[in-house]
Parts: sequence; C-alpha cells; structure tokens
Amino acid sequence: MDSTRGPARAYAAGMRSSTILLPLLFILADGVRCKDDAPAGSEFGEPCGEGSGPVDAELSCASGLECYIGYCEETCTDDSDCQAVDGYRHECDFGLCHIYCDGATNKCPETLETPLECVMLWCESAL
Repeated sequence: MDSTRGPARAYAAGMRSSTILLPLLFILADGVRCKDDAPAGSEFGEPCGEGSGPVDAELSCASGLECYIGYCEETCTDDSDCQAVDGYRHECDFGLCHIYCDGATNKCPETLETPLECVMLWCESAL
C-alpha cells in the first residue's frame, strides 16, 4: 500500500499511474479520430439554401461557389471561369455563371444533382 501523504486512506500500489493513463488515452483517441466533422459545403450543381430538416436548416456552398436559386453555381469574372455543361451555354453574367435554357426546347441539363427548370432565360432549381 502507498500513502496519500495526508488524511486520506491508503490506496493500492500502482493506482496513481492508471488514473493518469486513462485520461491520456481519451485525449489520444480524440486526436486520432476523423476531423472532417464539419461539412465543406455543397459543390457545383448540388442543392443549397433552406434545407428540409432541422439539421440541414441552411445548406451552404463550397468556396468559389454561390447559392443561386436553390443550387450552387460558380462565381466568375468572365466566361472562361465557368465549367462546361454538355449541350448547354454556361456563361458569366453579373459575376455568376448561369446555365442558359435550350433555345428550341426550353429544357435544362439533367446531369446535375439538383433538378433544374427553365425560367425565362436561365435554368433554376426545380426544388
């Protein structure tokens, strides 16, 4: 038995090292776990804005993107900043890339995560 050097009762030998080791193990386990807990934001073509549940009440876009009527769209200074969308014009207007509706059919691309619909000239989220 070891002494506590005070009025407390004696404790078993080796007890002191195990009481220190356990918190250190918890600290180590916390440092090893995955640190990607916070979402980085939605990517191009993914939904953004108001979510449907309390957890995703506000869906934001990743860096270099901006929420444009329900989906994440690229910010730009000229047309070369906008990535290509097969079969559709994707051009820079007012600092934001816009997908233009097909002139003949008024359709929008169906390849993005967000369903789109044609409103006037540009495609917007159908959600």
